[in-house]
Amino acid sequence: MKSLWRYLGGTLFHPGRTFQALQSDPKMVSKGFKAILLVGILYTLTVAMLAAGGALITAPAVIAISAENYYFFEMFFALPVVAAGWILAAGFARLLSKSGKGRGSFEGTLAALGFAVTVPLFVTWIPETIFAALLLLGMTQEEFMDLMAQPGFFQIFGWAYQIAAVAWLLVLIIIAVGISQKLKWGRAVLVGLLTTVLFMTVMLIFIR
Repeated sequence: MKSLWRYLGGTLFHPGRTFQALQSDPKMVSKGFKAILLVGILYTLTVAMLAAGGALITAPAVIAISAENYYFFEMFFALPVVAAGWILAAGFARLLSKSGKGRGSFEGTLAALGFAVTVPLFVTWIPETIFAALLLLGMTQEEFMDLMAQPGFFQIFGWAYQIAAVAWLLVLIIIAVGISQKLKWGRAVLVGLLTTVLFMTVMLIFIR
């Protein structure tokens, strides 16, 4: 039985074999939940840093919370939103797969998606945490935004890491769904794409 950290490392380097091994782990759902819990707590800590640094959200809020107070309130709902998105995505993938003759279980998909979602979220968490740390060290948000807006390395990096995270999320979700639901890859790509859209929609509504 692999540990949480070995599953995380396996997802990073050998996702197919890792998700396959996860299906026979009697504690697979618990392991998937721990992965979600880990990234959810890390994001909550970063949001707390942003709130302490006086950061304002840079994209319009969907829910009725002012830009000045958004990160303060996000401290309380960041983890529940990530967990809810994970569970919704797993249920959605299972329903779509069932109509396409998927033969896996909801629990297997839930476990695999726990790691498929967590690892790419680290790609976005690291730059956001660096930004939060810079604010606490005295850099203003205006200075940081000006730096990211200037043509060059930082502007390219700002776009690249977000695109890379979404692309990696899509690939891992396709692999996770294909293996956990025992789907042919054509069907797995379709189900994985729709599942990724659902998960990203939940994140974009609430997480800033």
